[in-house]
Parts: sequence; structure tokens; C-alpha cells
Amino acid sequence: MYSLNRDKVKFKVLNKSNKIKEIYFTSPYKSGYPEVDQARALLYQGNRSEEAIVFVHGTGRHFSSFSYYPKILSNNGYNTLMLILPYHYERISKKDPISLAFLKGSSEVLEKKYGQSVVDIFTCVDYLQQQGFKKIHIMGISLGGMIATIASALDKRIDKVILTVTGGNFEYTTWHSTATKIFRIDYEEDKSCNPKKCHQIHQEFDKAAKEWKNLEELKKYHSCFRYDPSFFAAKLNPKDVVMFTALFDECVPRKSSDDLWERIGKPKRYFLLSGHLTAHLFYKNYILRKTLKFLEEG
Repeated sequence: MYSLNRDKVKFKVLNKSNKIKEIYFTSPYKSGYPEVDQARALLYQGNRSEEAIVFVHGTGRHFSSFSYYPKILSNNGYNTLMLILPYHYERISKKDPISLAFLKGSSEVLEKKYGQSVVDIFTCVDYLQQQGFKKIHIMGISLGGMIATIASALDKRIDKVILTVTGGNFEYTTWHSTATKIFRIDYEEDKSCNPKKCHQIHQEFDKAAKEWKNLEELKKYHSCFRYDPSFFAAKLNPKDVVMFTALFDECVPRKSSDDLWERIGKPKRYFLLSGHLTAHLFYKNYILRKTLKFLEEG
């Protein structure tokens, strides 16, 4: 899934404005929905010739709130490429309800959604490399932070990693987060999972997360392991990571954030006196100040 060949991907570039370019490509991962597979990314241009950032947005309808981050990063010189994630905004198929929301479907369906997102991030890194950028960082928010964690663990071309109001440990978030209520309703209806069954499956999680070494080995584990950020966390260097945790996060519970932080190796972390959504309302400038400082540290 994560090792799909991307050699034949072609990029189409349009100038949206003096500072923003639109990058179009067909996802190397075929979802079965033509609308989902047509990818678009926005490149917010800065003046640094060798450094760029891949920005991974969270789930939600308010595109403008996410675009604030790449705009400010580019104003500070960093060329910032924001991918429109699969199953978001225009990348949906109205013919199938599974396509209308990223956080919907069985673990097998979710694995494919996360898989396509990660492969598309790799493709964005390909594009930036082709443009001559020698140092490429990644910043992810919420769902985007989960995807960024997996991408960074697997793609060693990614240098520094900024993870904002995000976490791992899907055994916990599935049954305790307000954002995953839709899972619980689906699971109750089709009886595909429940807290007891989930806990039994996750008895092997810690051992598996420590022992797997390559993508080929991932095939032998349960599908819900293969897109859990905590399963990939140990592959990151904590010195290259900074995290922001909202203390009253109803979507990514503190236990989920702590789990990811600990498995990465306790990287630098800042706490926000806020909930999930209010973190962006009250702390976006603080997040950006600390992010820029982290990037400037070399």
C-alpha cells in the first residue's frame, strides 16, 4: 500500500495568483472513485530556495482556517505545499456515502483512506524534490498530524516534523473521542467491532509496534494497526519532532496525544489551554511562532 510506484506521476501546474500555484496530479493509489483520485495541492510560495514544507490539513469544512498556516509560513520564507486530502472538499464522490466523509467505514476501508493520503504526501515530496528543494519538512494538524506521522516514519526525505493537536492509539480514540462517534454507530449496526473485541486485538499492539522493520512485514498485522500513528511512532527521531497538545481536547483525548508523544520518544511539546477547535482560534499565532523557532534551530 505505502510502497506504490510513483515514477509515472505527472504534475500540472497553474498559477492561481502571484504567490499561489495549483498543482494537479492523479493519485498513484486508486480508490475506485475517479473524483477522489484527482489530487490538487496549493503551493504558497516563499523566498527560501532550498527549504519547503508539506502542510497536511485536518478534517472539517472550514478550508480557510487551515490555509492560514501555509500563508503565514510562506510569508516567513517557507515554500509551503498544502495537499487537499482524499475524501475532503472536491475529492469526494457523491454516489457513495463512504466517500463523503474520511472518518467513515470499517478498519479495512479506513486503512485504504489513510494509505492513499500517505502515498499522496509522498507524491507531494516528489514534486518538491523535482523543484530543487533540498530540505523538506512536514506540519500536520489533527487528522493531518496522524497522516504526517506515518509519512515521516516511512519517508526519510522528510526532515523536521510538526504535529499539532493530534495523537495515536486508536483503541482509545475509537471509543472515547467525539470525532469517532460515527465509527461507534457503524460498529454497533454491523457488529464488526466493540470495545472488548478491539481490546483483544490490541493485546499484540505494543510488541508488534516494536518489532516490525519494513513495509513487507506490515501485511501480517491487523488492518487497524497499519494506519495507527502510534504503530509508526518509534521510527521518528524525537529530536526532529515538536508537538502541540490541547489540554481539553474532545476530539484527540490527552491519553491519545500522550501515547504518540511517548512512543516517539518524548519530543519537545507545548501545551495549549484549549479544546481541539479553540486551539486554532486562540493559539494559531503561538503555534506558528514556536514552529518557526523550531525550524530555525537548524
